[in-house]
Amino acid sequence: MSAISSQRDAAYTTSRPDVCDMVPAEARRILDVGCSNGALGRFLQQAQPERSVSGIEFDAVFAQEAAKHLEYVVHADLNLLDWRLAFGDRRFDCIIFADVLEHLIDPLSCLRQAVQHLQPQGCFVISLPNIRHLSALSAIFFKGHFPQRDRGIFDRTHLRWFTYADALQLLEDCGLENNAHSAVLRWGDRGGGRMNRLLNRLPMSLQRWRPVREFLGYQICLSAKIAR
Repeated sequence: MSAISSQRDAAYTTSRPDVCDMVPAEARRILDVGCSNGALGRFLQQAQPERSVSGIEFDAVFAQEAAKHLEYVVHADLNLLDWRLAFGDRRFDCIIFADVLEHLIDPLSCLRQAVQHLQPQGCFVISLPNIRHLSALSAIFFKGHFPQRDRGIFDRTHLRWFTYADALQLLEDCGLENNAHSAVLRWGDRGGGRMNRLLNRLPMSLQRWRPVREFLGYQICLSAKIAR
């Protein structure tokens, strides 16, 4: 495996604490859309052994690995998936889209289908890269270049891009309402390091301050329920 593919796999095979923190403790039936190798699902099951986690995954190797650990894994292309055929009348307490929607041809259509498989009191947990991040501003407006990379905001496989406002509009268009949000803060395009750790230790009031959230929020994580 090349260094580039290793970096890419590492970016999509973690347990994602920011996402897990948004999953309600009472959620028992969970669907992880784009479940990769099942790392996030395994973490959720270990945290609450009575949980049942299913997944959807496009990559055949990842789907096989995830199937060893999750209750049920659908190997499918989300752009073509017939949700009714895959899940019948099955409904979930929580449906997770962790860095998935930006890879789809029509994320709105996919999310609308997923809504039909959410329990009335259930929730979505959605993570999206923030194209308004300072690193995008620097690359596009100051350097005049739109990078093509193997991970992060400028992942070359992205088909859609979202700001925080775009993410909220996507939820509204699906009949959902946002009830919580968080952001992974970064100074630049790379994670880790002392400066990023210090940034994420800021008081929550500062982290949620709009200029900080909008321009230093690298990942947007939203929790949403069906609007009443």
